Amino acid sequence: MNQFVDTASFEIEAGHGGKGSVSFRREPYVPMGGPDGGNGGDGGNIVVSVDARVTSFGKIKSRKKFKAKDGDPGSARLSDGKSGEDFVIKVPIGTIIYNEDGDFAIADLTEEGDSIIIAQGGKGGKGNKFYATATNQAPDYAQHGLGGEKLNIRLEVKLIADIGLVGLPNAGKSSLLARVTRARPKIASYPFTTLQPNLGVCYLDIDRNLIIADIPGIIEGAHKGAGLGHTFLRHIERTGALAIIIDITDEDIYSVYKDLRSELKLYSEELSEKKFVIILNKTDMIESDEAEEKYKSFSKKIKKDYGEGISIFSMSVFASSDEDINNIAQTFYDITKKENKEDEEYKKPLGTIKKTKNKKMVFGPIKSKRLGLSLGIDVTPYKTCSYDCVYCQLGADTSTTTELKNFYKVGDIIYELKEAIQKHKNIDYITITGSGEPTLYLNLKELIMEIKNTTDIPLALITNGSLLYKQSVRSSLLLLDLILPSLDAGNYDTFQVINKPAKDIDFDEMVKGLFEFKKIFKGEIWLEVFIIKGINDSESEIKDIAAIANRLNPSKVQLVTSTRRVAYEGTLKVTNEELESLAKYFTGNVEAPSCDYEDTQDGNRNIKESDVLEALIRHPDTVEVIASGLESSVSVVSGLLEKLILDDKIHTETVDNKTIYAVNTK
Repeated sequence: MNQFVDTASFEIEAGHGGKGSVSFRREPYVPMGGPDGGNGGDGGNIVVSVDARVTSFGKIKSRKKFKAKDGDPGSARLSDGKSGEDFVIKVPIGTIIYNEDGDFAIADLTEEGDSIIIAQGGKGGKGNKFYATATNQAPDYAQHGLGGEKLNIRLEVKLIADIGLVGLPNAGKSSLLARVTRARPKIASYPFTTLQPNLGVCYLDIDRNLIIADIPGIIEGAHKGAGLGHTFLRHIERTGALAIIIDITDEDIYSVYKDLRSELKLYSEELSEKKFVIILNKTDMIESDEAEEKYKSFSKKIKKDYGEGISIFSMSVFASSDEDINNIAQTFYDITKKENKEDEEYKKPLGTIKKTKNKKMVFGPIKSKRLGLSLGIDVTPYKTCSYDCVYCQLGADTSTTTELKNFYKVGDIIYELKEAIQKHKNIDYITITGSGEPTLYLNLKELIMEIKNTTDIPLALITNGSLLYKQSVRSSLLLLDLILPSLDAGNYDTFQVINKPAKDIDFDEMVKGLFEFKKIFKGEIWLEVFIIKGINDSESEIKDIAAIANRLNPSKVQLVTSTRRVAYEGTLKVTNEELESLAKYFTGNVEAPSCDYEDTQDGNRNIKESDVLEALIRHPDTVEVIASGLESSVSVVSGLLEKLILDDKIHTETVDNKTIYAVNTK
């Protein structure tokens, strides 16, 4: 029997990017050939991919390190180096990947064909041809390739099954698995015969089947590691329902049941809340009258605990008829039957995805004091986070959360971004933003990787700093060049007043998240400090905020204030002069950039009322900023705004003596 290995830890390293070449074209009759050094190839990625034929980590358990191939260097005649081959690690369905250094989950692969780039290969260096310009016609330098990502990871597999069989050692779980499926687990008359989880497929008919998992017997203290329970209880965490197998010959079968339920609950509250059926096994080992009496007494107690909803079977795995076994299998199927899942089109390969019609996710370029000329990517279509910050133009409601979700397809965004990059030159940053909180976009890491493979333009992200307490969020952002987290409070009370989180978040944990991110992030951090008149602009409040900011020591501190229409009337901004006066409390590079938007060039893009309405759903704004984002002229946008006002779809408000256009919410 092959050894079942359900955990593995090792180091991974993606390939190094190849060097760019320094070369000049030297041929007869070509006196001024010029530079012709090619670019280096990108380093290979480390990819983790699900393969249904792999059942455990037995083949990779002994490996200490996996490394992808480096990219080849560039060479003369504009020959680019070959990219390094990806290294693919095959894993079973149900594999969870953890970053061992931070002890947080990176990915959860639950379906055949799922794969993820877990370490990105380094970009290849540019050859000297890349640096040639009209004023620098013979550059004698090239770029070194970048190193690939390095990580220490841990793999764990949790079996995915419809039904999980649980019970004391020797209760008959493996025998039941063998009777209802084609599995052939080891079966013997002594406890702890089962030393590893077993899976079997139960076929009810040609169209209906379910997967059943059998784990080693649970004993008292299993949740703490007694016996084999702690090691393998994780394998029933993903099951749709549980079948609790009890030996009817035990003296007090109700106590056995309660003990099993207690161990499940102590290990995981979620396990104890799963649907379940109960099977009283081994009725052939006692008199039929005694078996009937035990069944009735036990059923009465279960009915008192749960009502009529629990299915209880009294049977013998070996002596019961096929009809009885089929009834049990049918109950298993009924209790785990699920509605069809929605199609997850975002998982399709990028080449197969067509652009979503009438949905603009990439906007700009927009000029700003903070990021220069920036292309924006809107990754969330509406308010998503369950914060109700007083300065935000959109408030939280019952539908908003802080859970990660899928919104747009990565392929759609990349398609649109490529078009924008080809059209616009001299872009300073690509900025990931969103109508809501961009870090709640589930595919954010994949998007960042794809952008990095598409362009060398620096990539920035603007986020609510309090969401960096989520490890899953922090791990998605490591490839960014720049992150701009916001901080608007230096203590718990002010945090509650300003952010009004729908769910309580420990302030200390939120601050800790910022510091944890700083430890592992290699890019720049520009900390935004939002100042609001009469709330956090006093000396004591500013000192509290500055204490956190100074300890974080970001690349830059930017003192800003609200400039758009806000969620709460009476929320006032401070002046630029007041912001500048507060800079003395902060150390390092501190600035108070004016947040007033500049008018941009008139464009000629053909836009419709729906384009303007979609822009306003992102956030209310002035006609100049709307026109800039839509790459159209102020006069064209003004005309469309007037039509929308007449149709009662939008209205105007006055903020800081500026006319702001906003969507009607009624």
